[in-house]
Amino acid sequence: MNKKDENKERSFKRKLGHWISRADSIDKSLKPAVRKRKWMLILSALFVLFAASFLWDPMTELSSNNLDVPNKPENLDNKTITPTFEMPVDSFELHLKRNIHENISEKE
Repeated sequence: MNKKDENKERSFKRKLGHWISRADSIDKSLKPAVRKRKWMLILSALFVLFAASFLWDPMTELSSNNLDVPNKPENLDNKTITPTFEMPVDSFELHLKRNIHENISEKE
């Protein structure tokens, strides 16, 4: 079963490669002005389709409800609760932060 799939894939790749090389040789046989005009027409048509896709199906409005924030447990001390988005740091960084905060508070 696996070999059949591989053979189908190889034959498809071969046919696709042959088709692309044939289309390329036909394209190269055109005059440069005609070739340039053809590609400008193709690219402009693709751009028009791209722009029309935004007009045809505009962006949907996102409606989201605010999530309820759970109440803080009152029985825990503030020292035991770590801020949610703060990453754990090693003791040197904690010591450095303390010194910086102490220096700032002394200046104030």
